[in-house]
Amino acid sequence: MKEFIFMKTLILAKIVVLLSMFGCCSLSYAGVPTSQRLQSFIAKTDAISTSGKPTAERAKLVYAEYMKNFEADATAIGDDELAEFFEATQHMMFYTLDKSQLPSFERMFARLADAGKATSEQYGKLLQMYYALREFEKANTFLNRYGQKPSSGGIIKINDLASPSAPRTGWFLRDNRSLTRLDLDLNTGRHLVIITSPYCPFALKALSAIESDSTLAPLLRRRVTVMVMQDFNFFYDKYAHWNQMHPLLPLVLTHSREEWPEVSHWVSPLFLFFRDGKLESKFSGWPSDEDLDKVYRGLGLTFSSAKAITQE
Repeated sequence: MKEFIFMKTLILAKIVVLLSMFGCCSLSYAGVPTSQRLQSFIAKTDAISTSGKPTAERAKLVYAEYMKNFEADATAIGDDELAEFFEATQHMMFYTLDKSQLPSFERMFARLADAGKATSEQYGKLLQMYYALREFEKANTFLNRYGQKPSSGGIIKINDLASPSAPRTGWFLRDNRSLTRLDLDLNTGRHLVIITSPYCPFALKALSAIESDSTLAPLLRRRVTVMVMQDFNFFYDKYAHWNQMHPLLPLVLTHSREEWPEVSHWVSPLFLFFRDGKLESKFSGWPSDEDLDKVYRGLGLTFSSAKAITQE
């Protein structure tokens, strides 16, 4: 009898482990309401995001928390939990930019849409996910399938002309609502790359100071590139308006973090100084316009040498 009870207990334990492996339940969170798990997950990821750790390390920690709380097959999630799983997945991808999770995220939205439960907010989050991951063609397909809303901005014409072997690329805004991906060449002379968000007040202050500096002005078109980091506030019209108003400092969209191994912390603004393709120095932040001195030093620039650098 004791042997029977022991074997029964062992079998039940194995079943629980198997269910956990396939995402049907969690050993750590069995019985905990999904909404409570979501709140806990968001709190933990927010704490991780402000830990000061490198971006890649924070992404790994966030992903581990997600898997501990929400690992599941999108088709196996109950209807009453689908919205929470969608929110958790979006939150995880916000920090990780993990393209491998996109199919699962799409299936969650499709289920919500098929049931007539998809909200405008969820619509916007998936659309912004496509833009953040630079999946522009998928964004266009999404807009054609689910309709264009005033906030979506509409279809964007895409031209990917980057070389397959190019180490760095960027998306350039063109006329008639289009984006073209091209190679970035930093291999000759000095070059400043500014990683930024157009919504960051410190970045805007820095760009204004650089643009207004008479010594730096001759360098802007050939020696300075402003790269917009991947984020979830993509608005083509806003970028196009900036480029129209600031032709010497147009915004270029980063394609992926992997193309910038020199960047350990993706913050705005971040200043990267290259010489003949190699990073020489960098700094982040812009507490005051006195940081113009750092830009001068990073470019190896003095007032008398500005003209010489433009002729490299």
